[in-house]
Amino acid sequence: MRRLFAAVAVCALVGIGAARGEDPVKEKQVRGTADAFVAAWNRHDPKIMAAAWTPEGDLVNPFGRLATGRAEIEKLFTEEHATFMKGTTYSITNYRVRFPTPAIAAVDWDGEVSGMRSADGKAMPVFKHHVFGVFAKKGNHWWMAATRASVPLPTPGAPPAQ
Repeated sequence: MRRLFAAVAVCALVGIGAARGEDPVKEKQVRGTADAFVAAWNRHDPKIMAAAWTPEGDLVNPFGRLATGRAEIEKLFTEEHATFMKGTTYSITNYRVRFPTPAIAAVDWDGEVSGMRSADGKAMPVFKHHVFGVFAKKGNHWWMAATRASVPLPTPGAPPAQ
């Protein structure tokens, strides 16, 4: 009976994956865009960071700042990396991608920025945040079209998260 249950569960999971449009090749291509952004961040190269977006793309950083178009996105990263993001390291965990259409990817990841410094030069704790992005395939490349970074807040009245 356990084997029957396990077989049904596996078939259900495979069906769910197919229904979501999971495709390992496309997932790797989309992840490549995110990884190129991370590599550019860690080299502190705002021009290459901004090049991950479509020309008309936009982002809202975790501090609520909106940048629309590559030039504004590059300006935002240039300003940040000249100040509190200077010398930081970016990493991605809990990466997940779904494909609502063959040319659109909905991406979630948890990001961590280490090495941030306050205005007076003091080391700050690792900055944890969540990113949701819409990626669009144009030609043979996946581009960030819109990204939104946020910092989760505790639920009012709930005990602090562990």
